[in-house]
Amino acid sequence: MRYLTATFAVVTISVWLGGLIALAAMVMAVFMASGLDRETAGRATSAMFIWFGRGQLIVGALALIAVFLGYLRHRGGVTMILFAVLGLGAIGAVAFSGYFVPKLETLRLAGHAESPEFQTLHKRSEQLMEGLTVTILLAAMFLPAFCRAVLTPKPKSESLPA
Repeated sequence: MRYLTATFAVVTISVWLGGLIALAAMVMAVFMASGLDRETAGRATSAMFIWFGRGQLIVGALALIAVFLGYLRHRGGVTMILFAVLGLGAIGAVAFSGYFVPKLETLRLAGHAESPEFQTLHKRSEQLMEGLTVTILLAAMFLPAFCRAVLTPKPKSESLPA
């Protein structure tokens, strides 16, 4: 069970971090290298943000579950720190998917993609995603210590002579 828990944590956190990096790279590619006009590129990337936001919530929840399972195995500081960092990331993911994406999509569909309100929200969502990427990178940096803690066999309790 301990190997499954460690693997589950590594895979989910890695997928989350990889997704954040891939999203940033794809958005830059669509706007900078695709040759699409700004409006068409905006439509393409809005679909990416909607789907990524949903997937991020699922992967974030699975990462939290994986670390909680590790906590059941080893109730140490590194496990609690990793859980707290992932919790912070999950809050950011909920804010992104539940607040920023719907508001930005509503403004974009209403034709207000050039409005000051859209630009302000867009800038804040960029800052949130940058912070979220750094947060999940930090979580990934805790993975080796987490795996060591979870994979270290528990010492057998020595029985007292009767």
